[in-house]
Amino acid sequence: MPPTVRTRRATGISLPSGGAPVRRMPLAPFDTYWVALPPVSRVFFFVPPSPPVSFTDIARDLRLSLAAVLPAFHPFAGKLAFSPESRTVAIVCGEDARVDFVEAETELELARLIEEGAEHDPDALGQLVPDIRREELPAPVMAAQVTEFVGGGGGIALGVAVHHAAADGRGILRFLQMWAAAAVITRSRRGRVGVAAEPMPPPIHDRSLVRFHGDEELASVFLRHRAPELPRIVPKQGPSSAATTAPLLCRSTFTFAASVLRRLKQRIADMGAGTVPSTMAALAAHGWVSIARASNFTDGAPVHAVFLADCRAHMSPPVPAAYAGNCVVPCFVTLTGAELGGLDGHARALFAIREAVEEVKRDPLADRSRWSKLKDIPRGRAVILAGSPLLTAYALDFGFGRPALSEAASMNHDGEIFLIAGREAGSVQASVAVAAGKMKAFREIFVLDSSKKGGDGCSRL
Repeated sequence: MPPTVRTRRATGISLPSGGAPVRRMPLAPFDTYWVALPPVSRVFFFVPPSPPVSFTDIARDLRLSLAAVLPAFHPFAGKLAFSPESRTVAIVCGEDARVDFVEAETELELARLIEEGAEHDPDALGQLVPDIRREELPAPVMAAQVTEFVGGGGGIALGVAVHHAAADGRGILRFLQMWAAAAVITRSRRGRVGVAAEPMPPPIHDRSLVRFHGDEELASVFLRHRAPELPRIVPKQGPSSAATTAPLLCRSTFTFAASVLRRLKQRIADMGAGTVPSTMAALAAHGWVSIARASNFTDGAPVHAVFLADCRAHMSPPVPAAYAGNCVVPCFVTLTGAELGGLDGHARALFAIREAVEEVKRDPLADRSRWSKLKDIPRGRAVILAGSPLLTAYALDFGFGRPALSEAASMNHDGEIFLIAGREAGSVQASVAVAAGKMKAFREIFVLDSSKKGGDGCSRL
């Protein structure tokens, strides 16, 4: 589609001068795994604030507050760089370290993008987030974009892209929380309405906290498997072959109210799952079963589910909660289509998910082959679960109200589910991407009672 977002101004938010001219932070294996994978892209939509605030003032406050919080997240100002001598990848903050900050405008209608039941527009979402993807290293770690909706009723979109090699979901949320708190302080100092939030403990970036025996060897394995042509991180044959084989994806967003979640968890427990499951486990099991059934996987062939488990508390010694780098390991579980399609499919799925989580709790590093299993999953035979009901994106307030909608700007897989805490207390939002032909059947299975439905849109990868 033709561009619908126009850039007004692009600036670089630099780290304060006077520090070390070059800082090189080698990646831990948990980081290295993500070097060749797409960045994490999120977009937050805000209705016009009341009382009105000009876009110029909003952009200025976001710029100033980003500059204020960036020293605490200095790796975000760096670049992912490859060292041919050591064959390693690091985040390098040189004298030119900065985060690109884009101010833009669009004639898209905010009301259409956030309307419940409206179709997703993946192309529009992509234009509201800065593009930091690169085919070769070096690559920027982060960029941000604020866009004014100049048509219709106005509004603001804030798009953020962060390379996954620099931080996991917990680290990125911590950054957004600190940026939002700094923005509120900036606005209050400018004489506007706003209450400064309590300061958060500073983030920790020390990768030595996640060192372990054999970590350098594991990092080398990841790079050989995920990016064998370094500094190139996108295979030359990748884009053309992907364009011909990737399915048409449809996207939909669903919100499960707290009352619906309680019924779902009790229903799974009544199926023989024993104790009432956690919200994350219940939705993971429900999503896995729903996609398997919507795909008509009813035979004895395997259907996989992959999700990430935070292992900060389970490392030896434990990693501080304030650690902002990656500290997640993949959990890989498999059942047959027949098992997932049976009357006790939810209970079977839950047992498998629980056991995978317990394995991580016992020893996150015991099965180091878990990472290599992911590349062997056949296309369309897996559910990829990302995010968490603990990611409180709707609590973010940059001084002009909470988001009306928070969305993942890019979802790349048939069978991908991204979870965050919903806007209303106790609710959970699930963004889903499946092959176009599956969405109607998936919706009929996945939606429960009064859970709210979003729209589905299609895009070819």
